[in-house]
Amino acid sequence: MTKTTYNNPYHPYPYEMRGQFAEKQEKDKTRFFEVHSFKYDEEEIKWLKENDMFEHSGYDTYIERLNRPITDSDIVFYLYYIKTYYADPNQDDPELFNESTYCHERYYFQNIDELLEFANHKWGLVLSDFVQKHKTHIPSY
Repeated sequence: MTKTTYNNPYHPYPYEMRGQFAEKQEKDKTRFFEVHSFKYDEEEIKWLKENDMFEHSGYDTYIERLNRPITDSDIVFYLYYIKTYYADPNQDDPELFNESTYCHERYYFQNIDELLEFANHKWGLVLSDFVQKHKTHIPSY
C-alpha cells in the first residue's frame, strides 16, 4: 500500500486544507473541483452485505469505483472522490450555474494523499488551492 502522510480517523481532511473546493482557469473556460469524503466502516459494510443492503448504501458507489482495491482496511478511515466540471463563473444563481455545467468527471480514492497527488498530476492543483465554497464562484443556495 502507498504510504500516506495524512490518515486521521477523526477528521477526513488535512488541517492545512482550507476547504474542499477549487477552481482553475483553463484557456477560455473555468474548471471547478469538489472533494467529498465518506466514512469507511468495515463492520457496517459486512452487515450491509449480509443483509443484502450494500447496493443501496452509498458504499457500493465508492468501493466499486476506487482507483485500486482496498488492501489494508485497518488504515482506511474515509473514502474520497474528486468531482470536476466546467461551468460559467458569472452565474450567481445556483440553478443557472448548475445548468451551465458540463464535462463532469469523478475519480475515487481510499486516501486523501492519493487524491491530492492525482489532482496535482492531472490539473496542477496543490493543497492550498482548495478553499471554502464561498471563496469560489460556486453559488450557494
